[in-house]
Amino acid sequence: MKHSWGRYLLSGAAGAALLSACSDDPDPAESLGPAAEQLAQALQQADLEGVALSSGDAESLSTAAERLHESLEELSLEVEVAETDIDLPEEDSPRAPTAEITYRHTWELDALGVDDEDWDYTTEAELNYHEESETWYLDADYDLFLPGYQGHEEIGISTTGADRGRIMDGEGRAMVYNRDVVVLGVDKTQFGEDEDEEMEASARELAETVGIGADAYVEQVEAYGEEAFVEAITVRRDGGHVTVEDVESIRGVHWLESEMSLADSSDFAPLLLGRVGPVTAEHMEEDPALQVGDMVGTSGVQGVHEQTLRGTPGVRIYRGEETLYSTDPETGEDVRTSLHPRLQNLAQEIMEDQDTGAGMVAIRPSDGGILAAASHSPDESAVEAATQSAYAPGSTFKMVSSLAMLRDGLSAGSTVSCPSSVTVHGQQFTNVSGYEHTGSLSFADAVAHSCNTVFAAAHEDVSAGDLREAALDLGINNDVGIGVHAMKGSLPEEAELNEHAANLFGQGTVETSALGMAAVTSSIADGRTVHPWLVEGAGEPDDDAETGEGLTEEEGEQMRALMEGTVPYGTLDFLDPIPGDHVYAKTGTAESGEDLPHTWVIGFQGDLAVAIFLEEGEWGSTDNGPLLREFLIGAQDILND
Repeated sequence: MKHSWGRYLLSGAAGAALLSACSDDPDPAESLGPAAEQLAQALQQADLEGVALSSGDAESLSTAAERLHESLEELSLEVEVAETDIDLPEEDSPRAPTAEITYRHTWELDALGVDDEDWDYTTEAELNYHEESETWYLDADYDLFLPGYQGHEEIGISTTGADRGRIMDGEGRAMVYNRDVVVLGVDKTQFGEDEDEEMEASARELAETVGIGADAYVEQVEAYGEEAFVEAITVRRDGGHVTVEDVESIRGVHWLESEMSLADSSDFAPLLLGRVGPVTAEHMEEDPALQVGDMVGTSGVQGVHEQTLRGTPGVRIYRGEETLYSTDPETGEDVRTSLHPRLQNLAQEIMEDQDTGAGMVAIRPSDGGILAAASHSPDESAVEAATQSAYAPGSTFKMVSSLAMLRDGLSAGSTVSCPSSVTVHGQQFTNVSGYEHTGSLSFADAVAHSCNTVFAAAHEDVSAGDLREAALDLGINNDVGIGVHAMKGSLPEEAELNEHAANLFGQGTVETSALGMAAVTSSIADGRTVHPWLVEGAGEPDDDAETGEGLTEEEGEQMRALMEGTVPYGTLDFLDPIPGDHVYAKTGTAESGEDLPHTWVIGFQGDLAVAIFLEEGEWGSTDNGPLLREFLIGAQDILND
């Protein structure tokens, strides 16, 4: 008489691995289930020492199981009872009960970087029941662990890297994708045991030719094994600064052809888009799926979106020439950005012409997409100044203070007083030397002519909390990301008296980045709170984000009126005409504690908002204003093309 059961799941506790279940009234059918589960646990733990055997040797079986597990040590195993089939003889039969248990073995492949995929197979176990001891005995063989397993052979795993996903521009065109490269280095097998000096000379010549540190590379070559190929540099096959022809005559130099995820040129938004490089020990510690030789994103979009871009490697599990399991590699997913390559190049050209640290961000206010973000650093800083570095914003921050003052009852047409000086808690605040617009004037004119004292005097009417709320509503919100690491600004939660007065016109302790001020400009342009985004899907506040009430269209209209006069009669009235729609702008100059101040300009024309920062300058009007004009005119030519 036969009985079958469905699948049994593994119990959480190991329990004793004896396949027995004693009771006052022993029933083989009832004891089979627990016995089958105990064996599943033993198979999963590769330990059959406590299993009752009718054939086979527990020690050799356990050794074989351990060898299999060691071959697949990167993977985790789960064994479960898939099916139980028992044969109970008639009551008077001399035959003992027998059972056949089907086990499903599931090896998870997550550790290899293959998510949601498992290697699974089934094996069969034959059990015989001994009535006197009330025990199920296992008729054991090595194929209990893996079909066809002999107990001694090595099971191997190999992986094939996937093609990296592309980084797309705002029009859906690929900006960064796999391009042909050449890896140049020294092949140490080309030198004999007594040719250390010759090898050192070759390494030094190669380093000097490709433009890397010669001493450091020589040390690296000497430290590697006797048969190592020691990479010096990876260059583009076409258009690289050095070619194979430049180094092929150097003894021992070898090259490998490969692919790497690259932009059109090495200087196209390098900090923003990021780079890929060889995996490090730190990477492998954080992600066990990575292996020596893998390439990973190390910065920018490449680093932040590594999991999306990397793809899924192909996996082959094999025994000798036999493939036990395989999957094909899956190309990584593309990451779409808002960048406009030609505008990015224009911004980079303007920033690269500066002899000081500089940053520019251009945003499309209608949807918040960042069209360009360019930085320049004379000391080749690895930090993207435009999106990650915050400085005192000077008078451009008056637009944030203006929103708080509008909410306190002012309007663009309100009459305000611009005195020569205002003293707060013993500190005297003045306008710039030679300022000619003191007295009574409209709030809009006070902004156009950048009167400091109007804002310092508002310290009693507008609180630090009001100012912080206005900043949030104008897009200076670090809780809302852009898709890469970014810093929009920093405002104190509490500030009083002279510190608060200084904050109101962009000195004091407030700081913003070009990204933050571009967000402010975009919000004013579109009459709503604009959260900039670089990577599609970013720019939306999550449930934990600190947010304000939001900028209203009516407030946006008043704010635009405040920025309207800067170009025609305010601090930028000297600029040559800018064709096209009216240009709304605000300039800023901020003391930096150094010899020269930080200088700023923000502005928008149509659906294009811009913020430009210079680490050292004279005035935001004379230094940054012409750069704004140059960018807006160049952008018109590009966008209208």
